[in-house]
Amino acid sequence: MNSHATITRRAALGALATLPGMAGATALPVALAATATISDPLADLIAELYVKRAEFDAIPAELVTFENEDDLVEATYGPANDCLWHHTPEPTTLRGVAEAMRYAIEEEAFLDRVAESVVKAALAFLDREVRS
Repeated sequence: MNSHATITRRAALGALATLPGMAGATALPVALAATATISDPLADLIAELYVKRAEFDAIPAELVTFENEDDLVEATYGPANDCLWHHTPEPTTLRGVAEAMRYAIEEEAFLDRVAESVVKAALAFLDREVRS
């Protein structure tokens, strides 16, 4: 395990076990919310991809040609996209897990609508836990 201050589900549950009575009922959402400020390699990479895609999308269409498109992609979202595809970092927080699920949904990556519904339901749970 790395030395970064990440909270895993196991660590959160272990911490809850040490709390008396109802104090534990309010501690888990606080622990989950704390992960929103902790860096997560997968969430950070997905965020970078969105920023770089926006940079590419901001280029006027008339300036993008068959000849320069590959260079423009490489100068904007290409490296983040390549890293997500070939060297996907594992999430280290629940935020990273949620962002991965959100990414799959936004990319319309599901062929199976039932699987999509299941992932959307799980994401809604994570989002509620983080906001609570």
